[in-house]
Amino acid sequence: MNQIETPFPALKTNRKKTLATKILMKSVVYSFALFGLLFIVLLLFVLNMLRQDDFVAAEVPDKAILVVDFNENYPETRSDDLFTEFSGIPSLSFYDLIKAINLAALDPKVKAFVGNVSVSGLGMAQIGDLREAVKVFRSTGKKAYLYSTGFGSFGQGMREYYLATAFDEIWMQPTTEVGITGVSIEVPFVRGLLDKFGIRPEFYARHEYKNAAASLLNKEFSKEYRSEMKKLGGGIFEKMVEGMAEARGIKKSEIEKAVDDAPITAEKALDLKLIDKIAYKPDLIEQVMNDTNAEMVNVLDYALSIKEGKKNRPTVALMVLDGMITEGESVSSPLQGEAVVGADTIARQLDEIAQDENVKALVLRVNSPGGSYTASNEIWYAIMRLKKQKMIPVVVSMGDYAASGGYFVALAGDYIIAEPLTITGSIGVLGGKMVLSELWKKLDINWGEIKFGKNAGILSSNHVFTPAEKAIFNRSLDNIYKDFTEKTATIRDINPNEMDRLARGRVWLGQNAVDNKLVDALGGINAAVAKAKELGGIEPKTRFNISYYPRRRSFQEKLAQMLGNGPKISVNKVANDFGFEANDINMLKRMKYETVLPPFKIVY
Repeated sequence: MNQIETPFPALKTNRKKTLATKILMKSVVYSFALFGLLFIVLLLFVLNMLRQDDFVAAEVPDKAILVVDFNENYPETRSDDLFTEFSGIPSLSFYDLIKAINLAALDPKVKAFVGNVSVSGLGMAQIGDLREAVKVFRSTGKKAYLYSTGFGSFGQGMREYYLATAFDEIWMQPTTEVGITGVSIEVPFVRGLLDKFGIRPEFYARHEYKNAAASLLNKEFSKEYRSEMKKLGGGIFEKMVEGMAEARGIKKSEIEKAVDDAPITAEKALDLKLIDKIAYKPDLIEQVMNDTNAEMVNVLDYALSIKEGKKNRPTVALMVLDGMITEGESVSSPLQGEAVVGADTIARQLDEIAQDENVKALVLRVNSPGGSYTASNEIWYAIMRLKKQKMIPVVVSMGDYAASGGYFVALAGDYIIAEPLTITGSIGVLGGKMVLSELWKKLDINWGEIKFGKNAGILSSNHVFTPAEKAIFNRSLDNIYKDFTEKTATIRDINPNEMDRLARGRVWLGQNAVDNKLVDALGGINAAVAKAKELGGIEPKTRFNISYYPRRRSFQEKLAQMLGNGPKISVNKVANDFGFEANDINMLKRMKYETVLPPFKIVY
């Protein structure tokens, strides 16, 4: 028989050697698997040893001075990750901070308030809320002092100084500056870069002011986009200047001149009455302690000393929606980057609220630039369902942003409250895809395509929309826009013609939103809780509880999230190492959603 030749010559092998190699490889694989399992078990054991069930706060003295560092981070949601779990040191959310200042105002033990700020990450609506809380504190006859080692860093200190003007006295360290250099808005336009790579963005919006995809489509501002940003930035600047001038008792024109001359030295600021005293921090502390005969107590220790109310009291539930709105579960982790509001998580928590017989009203704190329309609609329906099922009122408190999908969620509220500098509106929709066909040509890559269904490849990045696909896609955008505007017009009782003027993607500040009936009133968390209490039928002098949501997760849930998101920490680190800010990257990532704010950055 003739031997059949093959194109691959047979290799002479040693069967024993091959078998030994296979056994070795399996042993290595199983060893790694075993070591991985042992590592996880050891990690659980060590973390359980490290975690502290109770953080021992310092005792509040009989005479106390409340101390708050506004340079610290006070996120909208309470920290609920593994790092907090095993560090044993809790942190305060923004609501916890406001609550502590409110109670300190009424607490006979607290004699004064000392704040510290230089470079802060607080948002403008948060600062507005804090200014009101400081005013309430001062209204009780107690004094509030603010110390700074310099407002901002080589300028950009508008937010910090705006907060400072709510205090009785502003003290500054010698040889520092008041960096009230104004307000600017920055927008990244990346169309030129995309063209170089052969990437073509094909996006459509409803309508001319819905500019979330403008950074991809254009190389500069359109007429409509520029007008919206000028209106937004101008409104913010005007409100801040008016607030500074009123609080310091000087003319608005003098503040505007100081802005144009900034950064201003501490000595010059003292001459202009922008501050009250130049000294070092120990000098301020010594004076306040001598005047009050009291001891300093950190706001964290003070907050942890606050006792929870008795059970079975009437309750106002406070639920925080902070971050991009999307389907699935909520995520709030330092490993993840920007916080995410998951529709599934919110619906589940609303069901939990429905089971609490003591809950008489819900305050929904919305701090979101928008996100997925489907998810926003799902949350809106879940809130409406809760209202119908439990027959309780819902009051919305808007944070720094409650726009686009964030505004859609707010429509479920019976009463909407915003800060004057809240950014809201942006009622519109956009969508599209990135077309990579030219990039594939540059790389000499050819994609074959076999379709079963006329529109099977409608979202393929390998070709532009065909005329038929474009018509179908735009019809979907029209349906979403119609649903969004009709719901808004019906719920807010706005004439359809007026609704068209207010929508189209336009962005509004809180005061403008009130004027245009998109929002009911101006105020912060305190105003929202008070309104919820009123609408919920809780008598003015009745003691009540505030139940915070989201509820804390279990240790196992936190560990699972850390292990699942772990690799993402390296991405943020690499980005920061190369000079990119994580917030800038998150801002660009938002453009994958259909109901979201444009990716702009406000520099104060």
